[in-house]
Amino acid sequence: MKVDIPFDNNWKSVAIAVSGGADSALLAFLVCQTVTERNINPFTVHIINNIRCWKTKPWQQSDFKKVYNWLVQRFPKINFQIHTNFVPPELEWANKGPSIIDEYGKLVSGDTLELRSFAEFVCINQDVDAYFNGVTRNPKGVDFQGMHTRDIEPTEENRHLKLMIHMGKLVSHPFRFLDKSWIIKKYYELELEDLLNTTRSCEGTVPGLDYTNYKPYQYVPVCGECFWCKEREWGIKCQD
Repeated sequence: MKVDIPFDNNWKSVAIAVSGGADSALLAFLVCQTVTERNINPFTVHIINNIRCWKTKPWQQSDFKKVYNWLVQRFPKINFQIHTNFVPPELEWANKGPSIIDEYGKLVSGDTLELRSFAEFVCINQDVDAYFNGVTRNPKGVDFQGMHTRDIEPTEENRHLKLMIHMGKLVSHPFRFLDKSWIIKKYYELELEDLLNTTRSCEGTVPGLDYTNYKPYQYVPVCGECFWCKEREWGIKCQD
């Protein structure tokens, strides 16, 4: 399946949400590769990163920085700027669930509100031409207990979730109806195994390791039990 990533040669800057995971890292690569291939210079890529679960999973910031540094080294002509947001652990979905009515009348979780609102803030204040987010759908035919909101098939009513105008900005979720098997396949097709191996998908905690004793960039094992681990393993096995 071919993915469409909208791009205009007259653009001067875009924003991309990057977590350190495989989905957002691939999307950032594809956007930056487009900028490079079209020789658009100068060009600024605003990287939006969210600090989450800082007490229980402090290594997530190191995981993000590994991906960020990879992008900077691969695309030296692009001007990268990082915009860091902080999500209090108390507002995470797992702690509160959807419990807030946002300004659009939707019942959302605190972390969803934080992520969306901060992305809006960056896009408006930096006057970007477009915002990209690498969210994917859950794997088909298997149930790893993922977020039910990602069990989604494209219809005429929901195609706007892939591409829309929001607050006067183009918002693109090019992977919205694609799953992890497509993501992993694309890594292999583009010979980006080094970037894939730089990313981390695991969202599990590690017994005995937290903010009190974690050292930046130290080795942290994956749990192999969380949805994100199972999804990644499934995506890799689909390539066999």
